Amino acid sequence: MQRPKKPTHVTVTRFIASILPLKENDVPRLYHAPRSPRYDPETAMIDQIVLSVTPTPGVYSHIAHLADEAWVDRVDTALRARQPRTLCFLHRPFNLDRRSVRRGTLVLSSHTSFDELLTVGWNIALAERLAMNVNDSVCVQGYKGDPERRIGIVGRVSMSRDLLLSHIKQEFGEAELAHEGLSDEIHAVAIMNAFHEDEVQRVLEMALTHGWAAAEDDAPGKHVLYLTGQARVGGLEAAKALGMTVACVGHRPAEDWGIRHLAAQLRTTFPAVHVEEIYEEEEPRVKQTKEPKKL
Repeated sequence: MQRPKKPTHVTVTRFIASILPLKENDVPRLYHAPRSPRYDPETAMIDQIVLSVTPTPGVYSHIAHLADEAWVDRVDTALRARQPRTLCFLHRPFNLDRRSVRRGTLVLSSHTSFDELLTVGWNIALAERLAMNVNDSVCVQGYKGDPERRIGIVGRVSMSRDLLLSHIKQEFGEAELAHEGLSDEIHAVAIMNAFHEDEVQRVLEMALTHGWAAAEDDAPGKHVLYLTGQARVGGLEAAKALGMTVACVGHRPAEDWGIRHLAAQLRTTFPAVHVEEIYEEEEPRVKQTKEPKKL
């Protein structure tokens, strides 16, 4: 039986772009590329893919030079014989220490597109996992002066509030019931990357338009669950006034969901590659200052 072929830098980059399309206001997709004149992304093979929200000690243990004393102790001994050819994906790459990245390692990134499509926003995959009728859903679009920015999805469900909250906790590992709405039956879910009064009103209007909420109810949002990251005072007060249920999963857990989903897609598509997920807090490296020369 023939073994699956190792993918190249170009192959994996194109696959990630199919999930996270390039956006004009995003960070560079090729955040750190090898500079060797012999580097060819069409032929550069990959043994492992490392994914993380930010560059962390665990990330550097897979992508740093073995000679880099700050990370050498963290590298698995089995990798010392031959360092695996590695591609790294970072959601927030801003503090990456490029000088520590091993020669031949490609670092890909997506910030805006990842936030939009793989956290609590226009996240089709998450909506389907929460049993939303995606074919009958609505996109919440336009935010902070960008009319094209998709910040959420609103769609129909038919589920008890407790069961839906249980599904949300299974997806994110945690979820805060920021406000228990005025009905234990949920007819619509809004997965939103923003939580202010304006967004709450937009969600209600969409639910009313599609018949998932009733304007004549004393609390017209009582059958709507608003799922977001961080709780915001203005949004929470607006949701309470409408009788909505609000579930907040936190900013970082929402990002971690995206990393898990992307890693699962990569494992399925590239079975010959080892996929490693890193979940830990970033520890920025402290630059050592040179001592002044003695006279």
